[in-house]
Amino acid sequence: MAIIKDVKQYDISLLYIEDDSVTRQMVATLLERIVTRLHVAANGREGLELFRAKRPDVVLTDILMPEMSGLELAQQIRQLSPDCPIVVLTSYNDPEYLLECISIGINRFLQKPVDFVKLTQAISLCNDYIAITKRLKKQDDLIHLLSQAMEQAPAPVIITSLEGTIEYVNAMFCRVTGYSADEAIGQNPSILKSGINSVEIYQNLWETIESGLEWECELANRRKNGQIYWEWVRITPLRDKDGNIIKFLKVAQDITERKNYEESLYYLSTHDALTDLYNRAYFDAEIKRLASSRDFPVSIVIADIDGLKAINDIHGHDHGDQELKRGAAALLAAFRAGDVIARIGGDEFAVLLPRTDANTAENTAQRICFSRDSSDGALSITEHGFSVGIATASCPAELVQTIKLADRRMYLQKYARKKLRSGPRLVTEETGHETP
Repeated sequence: MAIIKDVKQYDISLLYIEDDSVTRQMVATLLERIVTRLHVAANGREGLELFRAKRPDVVLTDILMPEMSGLELAQQIRQLSPDCPIVVLTSYNDPEYLLECISIGINRFLQKPVDFVKLTQAISLCNDYIAITKRLKKQDDLIHLLSQAMEQAPAPVIITSLEGTIEYVNAMFCRVTGYSADEAIGQNPSILKSGINSVEIYQNLWETIESGLEWECELANRRKNGQIYWEWVRITPLRDKDGNIIKFLKVAQDITERKNYEESLYYLSTHDALTDLYNRAYFDAEIKRLASSRDFPVSIVIADIDGLKAINDIHGHDHGDQELKRGAAALLAAFRAGDVIARIGGDEFAVLLPRTDANTAENTAQRICFSRDSSDGALSITEHGFSVGIATASCPAELVQTIKLADRRMYLQKYARKKLRSGPRLVTEETGHETP
């Protein structure tokens, strides 16, 4: 038996089975130098018990042994651990043994007397195989872990090709969008397109990620059932080991509830709670915006409900609130959807009419029909309704004075109506002259 003085020790465990005590002692002494953990058995049955108890990385066994041969032992081990490297030692060079070893899946076949150099080489190859197997298992476990993490992530996840074709979606994506994985894979993310986001947003998205940068933004998307939902989206380029972009990863967070809350707060901050019209703050903000726009001429209508104090005094504030709601409805019916109609005071309303000249504004205001229910004894429409004043600004410098002029004309009409007890009229001249 050749002996090597300087050998490398491998961090593996090895089970050695040999029925001959002299050979067993000699080989075991050598094996202790090259493996960190050695288990020794005197026969196949003892070796099988040790294998079950210790689960070694490598098995080195003689073939001809009492109670259980090395080949029978190898067959049992293959059932317990199909990948465990097995090296057999034998004094015979019978082709039948070789063929049976191959059929069982023996990794190495060494003849006795043991050549320690060849045995060391065989164990080295087993060690390399074990290292690769462990590394692959570790990578497989990591891939499985990442796959599970992505699949169970609380956020919708999409992986697409460079062309934008969906290649993977997780379970949360399916729950949020209503699309199954089979329905989504192979499609373009545009199946979620809502029509709300601007074209510029998508252009910026592709320009950013194709340049290798991460992109994030709010997007309004559409579920399979047509329902709109909001996401905070982050799209990241995925790269190979050479740094080339190979995929795109999209991770999203459903922010629909937050958006609805923000929109609710914004609505409350810009609208009158009673009439649902815009409030004074929004009206003033629109005046400032118009001052820097090209929407001139801008006409302004100031309308005031006549006799609201008397209605409140006689019939109570609940009835007065109903009058305000009916007045708001009358204004909404008379003007365009894009016009700004606001309640700017207790019983006073204002309407901003961009790109509207004086004649058009007066004709539009004539459509105001303030129907009043007088069945419960309220003051009749012949006695009360809207007092209206209209003025037009031809440029931003005239806006403030135009509001004051419209307000003054409204008060002139209110005074005239009180005096004459006549039906609704428009006062359009600074002199207070009325036109029916």
